[in-house]
Formats: sequence, C-alpha cells, structure tokens
Amino acid sequence: MFVKLNAEKYDNLKSLFTTPEFVRASAVLHLNRDGEVYADNPEKPNIVFINTSNFSYMSGDGDFIKNSGDFKTFFAEVFGTDKKRSKRVMKLVSQNGEWNENLLNALTSYAPYKVGYRQYEMRSVGYDTKNPIPDGYAVKIIDGELLKCADGEFLGEVNGLIERTLWGKNEKFFESYGGACILHDNKIVSYSFMFYNGGDDSYELSIKTDPNHRLKGLGAAATAACAEEALKKASTVRWTCKAQNEGSVKTALKVGFELVKEHEIVFVELK
Repeated sequence: MFVKLNAEKYDNLKSLFTTPEFVRASAVLHLNRDGEVYADNPEKPNIVFINTSNFSYMSGDGDFIKNSGDFKTFFAEVFGTDKKRSKRVMKLVSQNGEWNENLLNALTSYAPYKVGYRQYEMRSVGYDTKNPIPDGYAVKIIDGELLKCADGEFLGEVNGLIERTLWGKNEKFFESYGGACILHDNKIVSYSFMFYNGGDDSYELSIKTDPNHRLKGLGAAATAACAEEALKKASTVRWTCKAQNEGSVKTALKVGFELVKEHEIVFVELK
C-alpha cells in the first residue's frame, strides 16, 4: 500500500534518482523543489513515485508494477479520480523502456501513450551574450526591482511561477534560484528561469516567449543570459524538451547545450 512520505525519509531515496531525466525528482528529494513523494513501503520501497507540478517520476523495481496491483490502485485513488487536481495529463518519467511497457499495460484505462524527450547539458555558454537583439528589446536579470517596475501579461506569469515553485517566498527565489528576461516597452516578453538541484550541483533552465515576439532570437538571448548566471553558482546547466519541439531544440543547440540522453515518457489522460 502506497503512503506519502515526509522529508525525513528522503535521504534513503536519493540514489534512485541520479540520472539526467530525474533532475527534478532529485531536486524534490534535496528540498530544492516542491513535490509529493510516495512509496509502497516507507522503509524498503519497491517503487518510489514523485509527483511535481509538471512531470511525475518513478524508480525502483519495475517488475513490481507488473506483478502487483498496488500501483494501479494507488494511481486510481490518488490521481485518477481527484477532480481537485489541475493536471489533466500526467507525464510519467521512469527508468527505461521496460518500465514504460509495464506502465502502458497497468494504466490501459487512461489511454497511455509514449512521447520522446531529450536531455541536454552545458558547462560553458556557447552563445555570445553580447550579440545584438532587435532595437527596442533589452536583456535583464530578473530581480525584485525589475518586478516592481515591469508591466504586461507576462509579469503576472513570472510572479505566479515564482510563487508556485517556491511556496510563495519570492525572497527565496532571488537568493537561491534566478532568471533572465527580455523587456520591450517595459513589458516582459520572454523569460528564462533556473531551478537548482543540490543532488548534482546543477540548474535546470526553462524558457517562454510571447508568441507576438518570436523568431527574433529573444528566447536564445534570455536563455544564454540565464545560463551565464546559473554557471556562476553551479557546475552544470540542464535543459529538457520534447524531441519534436524544433524551436526548443534549436534554442538549446544555439546557446551551447549538448545532447546527453534521449528517452520516452508515458503520458496518461486523467478522467
């Protein structure tokens, strides 16, 4: 029977989530990111399940899914029928293809399917952050003063993401995390955040650009500026995206990321 674990149980689980695709799960276990941690046995787990706002992660004994009905029951009770949760699709990251097949078979009632993903990393920025961007745009590091004076729809998104990720504490974001953005007419039109993982001393980056301001190199400029800041604090910067997301792949390569792993994730439709 699966139970939700408290943070004092996390240390024994860290060795299960060390590879690049598990960077966000590792951040949860190192208390750098919010998330829910479940296990079928708190002392000697067969399976550990970590749920975050975007992805969910599984590690342990993949055959346990195939040979026991506990996981199927747990998933249905916690995620399958909970209408209060905002997730309508769950992205299940596991260890390998065999795990994925077990998940596909166990969760058939949720119409599961596989999606290809890529993991990138860098240790030095391969993009000249002094490269010009179009007139009227400016690269800025995200800090408290900028959020006070900036404007626009994306400002609300930036503030909201900071609050959701860091439990409503903006000061913790500026102390331990960070980001960069592009301003146009004092409005944030592109932003890149960096999220720390104490497990391997790395930051994972994200990027979002207003559709009305795309194809101008803004995403690459914001990402490069964010990566430069991240590498002042940590040894490695990471990037995750769908394999078919050509825009994200091009941005990663343009900024200097190198591909380190390709894998598939199981998506399930929640009812």
